[in-house]
Amino acid sequence: MTTPTRTTSDSAIKQQEPSTLSSGRLRPLPDETAQLYDRYWPPVATFRELDPELSTFMVAPAAEQQAMLAALRGDSDQHGRFLHRHLAEVYAYWFGYRDGAFTRHTDDAAEEALFVAKTTLERELFDHWITTDSEAEFADQFEAADYLDELAVINPGVGHPLFEYLRDDASREQLDRFLQCELIRNEVVDDEVALLVVGLQGMQKAVAAANLWDECGRGRLEHFHTYWLRRLLEATNGWDALYEFREDHPWFAKFTSNMNAALLTRPARKLMAYGCFLVFESWVEPHFVRVLDGLTRVGVIDDEVRIYFTAHVKIDPRHSRELSDGLRLQRPLLTPAEVRDVVHGAHLASSAGKRQFDYMLAYLKSINSEGGQT
Repeated sequence: MTTPTRTTSDSAIKQQEPSTLSSGRLRPLPDETAQLYDRYWPPVATFRELDPELSTFMVAPAAEQQAMLAALRGDSDQHGRFLHRHLAEVYAYWFGYRDGAFTRHTDDAAEEALFVAKTTLERELFDHWITTDSEAEFADQFEAADYLDELAVINPGVGHPLFEYLRDDASREQLDRFLQCELIRNEVVDDEVALLVVGLQGMQKAVAAANLWDECGRGRLEHFHTYWLRRLLEATNGWDALYEFREDHPWFAKFTSNMNAALLTRPARKLMAYGCFLVFESWVEPHFVRVLDGLTRVGVIDDEVRIYFTAHVKIDPRHSRELSDGLRLQRPLLTPAEVRDVVHGAHLASSAGKRQFDYMLAYLKSINSEGGQT
């Protein structure tokens, strides 16, 4: 008796037919989970109007826009503040949540002006704000992947003094402020990874999609990584405080998010975004171990507060390895120019991260025991 031959279609159906969400129909969420999902995410206020400074920039002629930016370059803080505050407004529109302009109605003329402003501000970001060290050339993607494995361990963001400070010296108030900044930085990571998937091919797409599937709890709402941030806010009664804090959210806390969005939302920079994300993922375990040690030192042992950090300590080293292996195993093979893009993106991440961490360390040290700034 012969064994029936399994066809390619049979294998595909066997792998794809069962739902990865549920063994049957989708079921209502448990009450505790449903209550947290009743809250809007990300926890942002409804858009009212664009910053008047950005509105003025948007309607200015191109030559006047260039003159405005050139006048800021002599003052690093003023230059950075202008770029990052307004790029954050632009990306709020791009991600489409309720804090963004034109997310509930269309305005063709204004949206065209916003897109032109985005292009101009991003050009300023890459040409005049962000800097990187000289970058080596690699014969192929295999050499580049080996190099990125090394860079992920030795780049200046990995062992930055900020995280030693959080572990050893930061007060409860300073740690709470850092958690607010970190929550805002990570509140739409699932969307960032979704944008990374678009335009990739082969193994790089598979790796990015697998990362997105993890971010989305592998189909379980209670395991969405952003749900763990909801649990943190709930456990600390932090919802209202976060809304209030956003009014004074430091401009320098937006460096890495803005740069990543600038890479993700321009097709020519897609492979730079891949290298950037690889470095971001490699930071998580060493950074979060120190954050957790700091929380333990000040008596924060509630797992509801710590879950986002404890889970990522275990998850993200695998993500970093997979991103590196995705580069090695990519087919079709990357061209030399594409390999350069991946490596350049990793260096951009390292540079932006170090600058953000430098500012954040000084900022936290300026916070006094009452939570205000000295």
